[in-house]
Amino acid sequence: MKIIDFDRKRIGIVAILMLWIGALVPSVAGQANRSSIGGMVFDEQRNPVREVQVELLNDFNSVIQRTKTDGSGRFVFRAVSWGRFVIRVLPLGTNFEEQTQDVEISGVGADGRPIADNVQVDIRLRVRRNRSDVDQVTGILFAQDIPPEAKKLYETAVLDLDSNRPDVGKAGLESAIKAFPTYYLALTKLGLLYIGEQKFEKAIDVLTQAIKVNERSFTGWYGLGYSAYSLNKPEAAIIAAQHALELEKNSVNALFILGLSQRQLKKYEAAEKSLIQAKKLDKGKTSEINWNLALLYAHNLKRYTDAANELETYLKNEPDAPNKEAVRKLIKQFREKPLASN
Repeated sequence: MKIIDFDRKRIGIVAILMLWIGALVPSVAGQANRSSIGGMVFDEQRNPVREVQVELLNDFNSVIQRTKTDGSGRFVFRAVSWGRFVIRVLPLGTNFEEQTQDVEISGVGADGRPIADNVQVDIRLRVRRNRSDVDQVTGILFAQDIPPEAKKLYETAVLDLDSNRPDVGKAGLESAIKAFPTYYLALTKLGLLYIGEQKFEKAIDVLTQAIKVNERSFTGWYGLGYSAYSLNKPEAAIIAAQHALELEKNSVNALFILGLSQRQLKKYEAAEKSLIQAKKLDKGKTSEINWNLALLYAHNLKRYTDAANELETYLKNEPDAPNKEAVRKLIKQFREKPLASN
């Protein structure tokens, strides 16, 4: 039985990345900000804390959204773009201490398209103590003392990017980094711009510098993994994706890159595990995961019934797929001869 390999017939993950950058940099495409950040606020005994104020802060430490936890201690911020944010819980009128937590949104779906990235964060509040007894918050908030000149250049560059002036904005980021070579936010933003231009070697250089400054950067590690995968360097992609997953264990994006890279290295069982976990967390929103699982089952694991199941789910999610007739023929072949080999 001849199995058609659509790997070469479909738009690859590298090309699809251009759509992702549309969500990250408004100059590429005017995609709406559809990501969200939500979670729960607990006390030290894991009881939900109700009716406390929660704020979402941006790069400039400015409050961009406010909300309160509901009766179950839940909160959510909607219409969030990509980038680094800080969640700040202000338990005014209680005996709890203020708490902050750093969050990063990559702005990319598992297939590279600008779909919603829904980040879940749980925050545990501590009972207020005397100042001498207060514990330090351990490594959740990254901050830098930025020279005024570099900060001004960065802020101007961000405004240029937001105003659909990508070349000017990129030059501004480069100037900010020249003025302050370890400027984490500028390095990260510039790295993503290089990815959008498919200049993956440059992206790796810049994001590597960003990681040296802040080794807990999910965006940095994920960008490195994506770039390495795009350059056909699966070993490096796996290392970077694993670092990203240490920071965001439920990242569909990082699991997807990890699974694809593991398949490149013929680590098929590991690839299946990663892609299944990505599918489970994604809850069926990204058909590209089903597609790649089908390829893995058909071409590598010879599990044709499983391949057919994944292709059927793929067509269910992509009813207007240009290759749907060829896919239907494959499904029929897989159903008729599930144990056949190539």
